[in-house]
Amino acid sequence: MRTLAFFLLAATLSAQTPDNPGRQALTNQLDTLAAQQTAARREVIAQIHTKQQAIARQHEVRTRLITLLGGPWPEHSSLNPIITGTSEHEGIRIERILFYSQPNFPVTALLYLPQSTTKLPAILMAPGHSPAGKAGDAAFALAFAHRGFAVLSYDPIGQGERLQYPDPSNPNKTLLKGPTGEHGEAGLQPTLIGDAVARYFLIDAIRATDYLLTRPEIDPTRIGAFGCSGGGLMTALTASLDPRIAVAGVACFTTTYDTLLPSIGPQDSEQSTPNFISSGLDFPDWSELFAPKPYAIIATTEDMFPFAGAQSTEKESRTFYTLFNAQDNLAFITGPGHHGNLRPILPQILDFFTTHLHPFPSTNTVISTEAQRSGETPVLPASTPKKTTGPPPPVLPTADTQVTPTGQVSTSYPNAETVFTLNLKRAKQKILDTEKARTLPELQRTIREVTHAEAAPGIPSFLITPIDGDQVVQNIDPVKTKPFHKHPKPQPFNSPYAYSTSLFGMKYLQGFTLTAAELIPLREGKSPGVFLLEDQVPALKTLSWNGDSADPATQPTERRLAEAGNFVLAITPRPSPPGTEETKSPVLGTFYLTELRAELIGKTLLGLRIDDTLHAINYLADRPDVDPNNITAEASGHMALVLLHAAILDPRLKHITLHALPPTYTEYLHQPIPHDAPQDILPGVLLHYDTPDLIRALGPRVTISQ
Repeated sequence: MRTLAFFLLAATLSAQTPDNPGRQALTNQLDTLAAQQTAARREVIAQIHTKQQAIARQHEVRTRLITLLGGPWPEHSSLNPIITGTSEHEGIRIERILFYSQPNFPVTALLYLPQSTTKLPAILMAPGHSPAGKAGDAAFALAFAHRGFAVLSYDPIGQGERLQYPDPSNPNKTLLKGPTGEHGEAGLQPTLIGDAVARYFLIDAIRATDYLLTRPEIDPTRIGAFGCSGGGLMTALTASLDPRIAVAGVACFTTTYDTLLPSIGPQDSEQSTPNFISSGLDFPDWSELFAPKPYAIIATTEDMFPFAGAQSTEKESRTFYTLFNAQDNLAFITGPGHHGNLRPILPQILDFFTTHLHPFPSTNTVISTEAQRSGETPVLPASTPKKTTGPPPPVLPTADTQVTPTGQVSTSYPNAETVFTLNLKRAKQKILDTEKARTLPELQRTIREVTHAEAAPGIPSFLITPIDGDQVVQNIDPVKTKPFHKHPKPQPFNSPYAYSTSLFGMKYLQGFTLTAAELIPLREGKSPGVFLLEDQVPALKTLSWNGDSADPATQPTERRLAEAGNFVLAITPRPSPPGTEETKSPVLGTFYLTELRAELIGKTLLGLRIDDTLHAINYLADRPDVDPNNITAEASGHMALVLLHAAILDPRLKHITLHALPPTYTEYLHQPIPHDAPQDILPGVLLHYDTPDLIRALGPRVTISQ
């Protein structure tokens, strides 16, 4: 876990370095909006003074959560449980279980059963983001079992034996780098139909509880839930929406968004449900939803999930619990160390569950003797002791933790469903049940609802500033300046229309700046305007005219258009310049975490870029040397999708040319592994429109070039 924390911290610091100003400016803007939304939530919470108001708040938050996740859940199908093998470890019986949380969607799990003559309390254990999944929880599961608890530890989606994107050449390895890559990719397509991928994680957990209730050894009134890190989120989510959970312990996850976003930021798709913060929700809602039942906030002082946030959440939640006269049911278990360092406070964690679920066997054993011999620290996932040359031996041999014949569902049951295939089936029904926007006014309204774009044509909001004081105007021999013709005759390569070049910043009144360039014809009167939306505005020397011209087929687009007598404005929309971020998986590209950050607060990167485009067109149309009735635009790749949306909203764009347009949203939905898709993703877009709908609405105003 220390290694994971190091990489997360390094990635966060890289986004804040001086050579990453555009990304950091966008991050700051989004975090400022998030802070405004969390402040508004605190004002709401401050008005809750009675138990009745607290219950009403719980009902409201639970309803919002279900809506955000894409509920209600599917009807419970048959679990079809199978015990694929058993073993014994220090008096604990371990059963290897396979059950189906949805039809043909297997879940692999381990059930730890201590010896008992009475019904056992049970713990539903959700692993953290370890590739090992349930196997990485063995030390902790055994510690609970020796305290008299049955423990059901299961593989989350994308972990253990449930890889969603296995490498065909090595099915036990993922194509997506690790669990967070698996989760990120799996989350893209549900988002397109208004679902959150956490929905699938939650259904697994609910069905795992269903399985526990089928076992005669288990007391159905004494079921607890525990998890650390990513497992902490799953525990919090399950406890909030499954009333059968009687006691919950959430470790190394609880904080606040006010402290998380400026530090490590959002980290995974199932932890970052779209519109969560903008819906008035924050980390304290997880614990407050569970009131008055026993809930433990478990935190380490140097966790990458900020400890100050855990303290703030505990303070607010205790006030909330007090309204139920249940303040003693909220525990705050803290200890030293970094993320996942739970060994020093394991006795307190076990005592908390023992107190509230009342198991009968002896409570003397804390950690299994074999776990101690191996040097294994009971954290989630297991960490490596400091003085070793390699990973510690596993607490349990592979034979005792492997449920499927091959070690992977994908190869043992090749026809099994995945999140991808389940989402396709769900999308088919959801899209059929909704009415799409058809007319131009309907599309304009819907685009604003889906993208959250806010800018309006005709309202400038830029201050023009030089970049590093470098605003250059070329010295052009006026003799070479040609009169402009709407359809100029072909000129020799050595006699283009002369123009001046300027590299500058388009500074928003809110304080951030877009990189921009102007190529201005040196002639009197108004020129046609051409707007270029670019991933990166070229360097000044690339744009500048030097009195000669290359073959138009090989020269930069900006120069070719300027030498044809057009006023050319090129910008790089937010983040500008693009900068970098931590890469969860190369397949996800370099905008995944930025998009998660935006979606949490009810924004989208595409919508922000639409705003940048409309503001830039406002600037262009307002210039005295540009003909506002003759503005066209051009873009390629991801920027082409932005421009397509902007053209629906802005009739001043008389024509747009789009090169290498990304896949349609329906095509994204059907791609097994979309590449570099996060910057195009729009929550719920396919319930309203798709790219071809926009193209049809524009008619002759758009030209598509591949």
